[in-house]
Amino acid sequence: MTPGDGLFPARALEVTGDLRLEVDGVPVRVEASGSEIAVRSTDVRRLFSAVRLAGGAATQGPPGRAELARVADTLAEHGLTARLEGPAGRVLSLGADVDSGAGSALLGTRRARLHPAGALHTGGAAPVAAGLLLVALAVLARRRRR
Repeated sequence: MTPGDGLFPARALEVTGDLRLEVDGVPVRVEASGSEIAVRSTDVRRLFSAVRLAGGAATQGPPGRAELARVADTLAEHGLTARLEGPAGRVLSLGADVDSGAGSALLGTRRARLHPAGALHTGGAAPVAAGLLLVALAVLARRRRR
């Protein structure tokens, strides 16, 4: 399932970037090249808490599976794949290069895959954090297409 295969419109994007920022004191690095986006943090658990707090304030409730599925599907629609990485390795993958039955059951979309080793090290809260962090990337990708 890739852009142009009939399931998603052929609107593939390529991105290039290197962004370093802090979210409530948690360092985050976003690197993008072609269709791959890597989001790295030294403390995924604290990042999740900060993003969840901000997301809840904006939406009047904490983000959930529906928001994660929307982000994963938007990334896939544009041919992009994003990966969240912490100190123990990859935590979560979202987007075009992901097709996971377990992701469908656990996260609400086949376009998301939780990586057990990295997720266990973060306390398992990473999927929503990744979704919220990647919302901004998906919005930027959509605007760039216009």
